[in-house]
Amino acid sequence: MAVITLKIVVSNLTEVMQHFDRIKVYRSINGPSGTYIEATDPTTRLALESGKTAYEFVDEAGDPDYYYKSSYYNSVSGLESSKSDAQQGEGDAALDIITVQELKDHYLFGLDLTNDSGEPYPNSMYEAFIKAAVKWLEQKLDIPILPKSIEEEKHDYMREEYRQYMWMKLFQYPIIDVESVKLVLPTEVLVKEFDRSWIHVNRENGHLQLIPGANASVTVPLVGITGTFYPYLYGSARLVPDAFRVKYTAGFESGKVPDNMKDIIAKKACFGPLNIAGDLLGGAGIASQSISVDGLSQSFNTTSSATSAGYGARLIQYNKEIREDLKSLERYWKGLKFTVA
Repeated sequence: MAVITLKIVVSNLTEVMQHFDRIKVYRSINGPSGTYIEATDPTTRLALESGKTAYEFVDEAGDPDYYYKSSYYNSVSGLESSKSDAQQGEGDAALDIITVQELKDHYLFGLDLTNDSGEPYPNSMYEAFIKAAVKWLEQKLDIPILPKSIEEEKHDYMREEYRQYMWMKLFQYPIIDVESVKLVLPTEVLVKEFDRSWIHVNRENGHLQLIPGANASVTVPLVGITGTFYPYLYGSARLVPDAFRVKYTAGFESGKVPDNMKDIIAKKACFGPLNIAGDLLGGAGIASQSISVDGLSQSFNTTSSATSAGYGARLIQYNKEIREDLKSLERYWKGLKFTVA
């Protein structure tokens, strides 16, 4: 069982909303041609909103092998459209970085991670710790690791930067893709949306420049802009606040998270299962135990105590490796930091 997100795009929204006000989602657990049962209910059906074309349904009881269909529904009349084509949803992006099975095979190898009844810990527990580890590393490095959409990041027009082909530093990086760069007046009037071929970006550090293509002047990055913005370019104004609007996606694409990041995430994710397993060695909170029958006795001791977990040695080793590797990652992604007294 996994959390699956289904994305639904309503391209003809105005027409649809003339007849319907909700979206129903159906699920098939036995392939695209299987039986589809509604996964939503009257309280969770997606409400259509004017101007909103993209919708998401989160299936908490999903699976990567499940298929979904959607339909439009009128909650007053009961009118329902035909169902959409079958499609699969998307799993949590954090679990694309490292799977539960990889965590068990490579980082928890050789450990008996079961409860007192011999039952293995649920995969949902490992998934939760993997997700938490990804968030922890994002906060430590202050960069997005999972894909993150930035709809309209604002940047100032600076005359000095204009002379350097409108050099700007995006706030979030690494960069997956820059979808658009626009220039607007202070009155929010669109002056120009730049051709995507003009957009040159260093994906790792987020540096972006606007370099004209073959059919434009190579000396004037904002060539063709006249009219109301012309005085800003060539007049006395040195700064125009929030003149540029950038839409982009930051983070790492699926399958492209660096190996050293994956290694830290995996080791950090191990702390939860190992701490739980250490507490349960011999019973929760028990450091030693003895059995006596007819004058014969046997005892055993664990490393569990108020200051030591049952798998303390591996925890200590992973913690040491994380601290060392984190230093190099911070230097690479954030550079050296200097404090001025």
